[in-house]
Amino acid sequence: RCGSTVSLVGLAHLGSAVSLRSFARLGSALSVLDCTSFGSTLSVRKNTAVTGDTYTYGKLHFNHNTYIGEDNAALETYVTGQRVMSLTEMGGTLHGMWMADTVVAVSDRRLKEKISPITNALETNYKALGMESGRRQDGPKRPSHGPQALSWVLRQLRPVSYNFKKGTDAKNVRFGFIADEMQRVLPQVVRELPRQKPEQDGPTGNQGQQGQQGQQADSEPPTKGIVYPDLIAVLTAMMRDFSSQMKDVSQRVRTAEHELDRLDREEPMSPVNNFAVGFSSGPIV
Repeated sequence: RCGSTVSLVGLAHLGSAVSLRSFARLGSALSVLDCTSFGSTLSVRKNTAVTGDTYTYGKLHFNHNTYIGEDNAALETYVTGQRVMSLTEMGGTLHGMWMADTVVAVSDRRLKEKISPITNALETNYKALGMESGRRQDGPKRPSHGPQALSWVLRQLRPVSYNFKKGTDAKNVRFGFIADEMQRVLPQVVRELPRQKPEQDGPTGNQGQQGQQGQQADSEPPTKGIVYPDLIAVLTAMMRDFSSQMKDVSQRVRTAEHELDRLDREEPMSPVNNFAVGFSSGPIV
């Protein structure tokens, strides 16, 4: 038990415990060599700077019902009492409604394997259902402008099925496009993703190996991705062009049918002539 003030000029060694009934005011710094255990609450009036690792055995509260805490091997985030994000070893889940300015899907060729035309997967489904499907391949043509350019883009797009080489979704077959191929046809929808640091093996990792991996990552071309929402506008334009072509074909068919009906009314064929025409159109032996 001390009076109103304790002043230490040099160094003081304390035993296993220091008990304070009310409060203690410290100067500019508090240095702890090993470990410090506090009671139920630690209140900091202004700022706290941590230069190393911080371990929290419980929930990290920002206010009464906004916090981050561990629950059943998952890291849960709550905002005003509502769960908004869950992180697990397999990935994470976003709860509720989320908004993003830009969504870029990783689609680089180097990250994929088992790449094949999407028609192969569709034919497999058809065979499993006892159906058959045909496939027609059109040769590439150079665009001029307007509908011909849309037709050229549609012929150049190559939908494929693939599997990612690694990751939690590597076991699932995906459908999509190859960013390297898309860049030659629609470079406006291809983005170069920011470079990422190489993954470390273990908690600390080998510094020399990490340096080699970092140099190798810097020498490789950046990973490419596709802004898939932009393709909706391109495909919509293609569908509109296809619809216009179908309307033109339908109009021509109706005109031809009207012309045939007019010819039948003006020059009707007798049953004898119909029989003669049918007989004469047969094979000649």
